[in-house]
Amino acid sequence: MKNDEEPKIINSMSKIILKPLIGITMILLAHSLFPGQSAFAADGKRVVIPFDFVSKFDKGRYGQKMGDMIWKKLSREGGVIIPETMLDVRDTVTSNNIKLTPDTPLDKAKAIVAGDFGADIGIWGSVERVPGHDWDVYDLKIRCVDFSTAAEPKVIYQCNARTKTVSEIPHVYVKAMLDKLYGRKPGGPAAADPLAEKNWETAQNLVTGGDFQSGVGGVPKGWASRGGQQREPLGGLVSWQRDTTDPKNRVIRFSFDKGVGDGFGVMYYSDPFPIAEGAKYRFACRYRSNGPKMIVFIKCYDEVDTTYKPSQQSPGEIPKGRDASAPGTVQRRECYRSQNNLKGPKNVWNTYTNDFTPKHTKYTPTTGRVMLYAYLGAGVVEFDDIVIKQIIPASPGANHKERRHSMETGVTIKEMEENERKSRELKQKRREER
Repeated sequence: MKNDEEPKIINSMSKIILKPLIGITMILLAHSLFPGQSAFAADGKRVVIPFDFVSKFDKGRYGQKMGDMIWKKLSREGGVIIPETMLDVRDTVTSNNIKLTPDTPLDKAKAIVAGDFGADIGIWGSVERVPGHDWDVYDLKIRCVDFSTAAEPKVIYQCNARTKTVSEIPHVYVKAMLDKLYGRKPGGPAAADPLAEKNWETAQNLVTGGDFQSGVGGVPKGWASRGGQQREPLGGLVSWQRDTTDPKNRVIRFSFDKGVGDGFGVMYYSDPFPIAEGAKYRFACRYRSNGPKMIVFIKCYDEVDTTYKPSQQSPGEIPKGRDASAPGTVQRRECYRSQNNLKGPKNVWNTYTNDFTPKHTKYTPTTGRVMLYAYLGAGVVEFDDIVIKQIIPASPGANHKERRHSMETGVTIKEMEENERKSRELKQKRREER
C-alpha cells in the first residue's frame, strides 16, 4: 500500500554540535569539539555512515552500487541519522583522502568514522568478482561497527562470504546486517521510532474537523460542501450524520446504488492543509461498510502557473487569494498520492494506520487533501476520526534537489534544458555555415 520510501531523518537538533566538512551537509560533528564524546541527536538516534565498498575488479563501480543500496535501505528503514546523499560521503572521502577497506584496523576505522565524520556507526566492506566462473560469484566482506563508546569498538555485524548468485548480496547478507543493526529477529520489522511515536501522540491533527463533530448547515467543519463525482450538495450521496451505534458521535456517510458504485463511485474531499516535502506523516481513520470497497487517497499538490482556465473549479484547485480568470493562473497540481485500501469485517468499525512521505523529483508538494472514496456495488459506508500528523520533520536541505521529470531518469531538467540549448545553437551554426 505504500508508494513511498522512508525519509532521511534529522530531528531535534538543538543539542547537536554541527561542524561543516567540505561537501557534506547532513553529518553531525561533535567529536572534534568535544574529544571522546559521541555525536548523538537529542532524540537518541545513532549517526550511521555507509561507505562505498571496495571493488577493484571494476574500478569501484560495483562498490558504489553497494554504498547506494545500503544508504537507500537505511533511508527506508528510518530510525537512524544518515547523510543527505552518498555524494556527501564521497566528497568528504575524496577531500580527506580517506581509504577504508575490510582490512583497516578498527582503531584507524574509528578515527575515520568517529573522527572525520563525527558518527557512531560505520558500514564498509568490499565486493570482488571471483574469476573463472560462468556466473556472478563474488567474494563479499561487510563490516558494521559501533564506535560510540570509549570502550572497545562493538562489531555489530561482520561477514566474509563467497556468494553463489549476486542476489544473495542484498537479500541474505545486507539483510542480515540490517537485522543486527536494528536489533531484531531475522526478517522482523524495525524497532519503533520513539520520536515518531511521541509526535504521533502530541502533534496537531492537520485535518481540520477530522472527527466530524462540528459544522454548520449540514456541512462538517474543514470539509467540502459538495461531494460525489458531480459535486452534489451534501445530503444525498454524501451526508453528515449521527452514528447509528453512538448518537453522540457524528460521521460522514456515503449511500449509493449499484449504478453509482459500479460506475464512478463516490468521493468526498477535505479542505487543503500544509505539507512539507520529505517529512514523514502518519494517517489513521475509522471506517465501516456493509459491502462496498473503501479507499482513502491523500493527495499532495504543488502550485504551478498555467494558461488553462477550468470551466468548473474543483475543490482546492485554485489557491485562496488567486484570481482564476487572471492571466497566468496558478493551479494546484497533484504530484504525490498515498493510496490506502481499507479492509475489514462488514458492519463493524475498523481502524487503519499508514505512514507516508510526500516527495517528487520535479515538483514540491506544499499542500495536501484527503479524498474519501467508496465503490463497487450498492450500500452504505461511513468514515470517522480522520487523522494526519507529521511524525518526523523533513531533513534540512530536503528540497535542495536536482529536479528531474521522474524517478526513472537520472537526467536533470537543467541538463535537458542545457542539451536543448546546445542543440539549437549547433543547428543554427550549421545553417549559417551553409
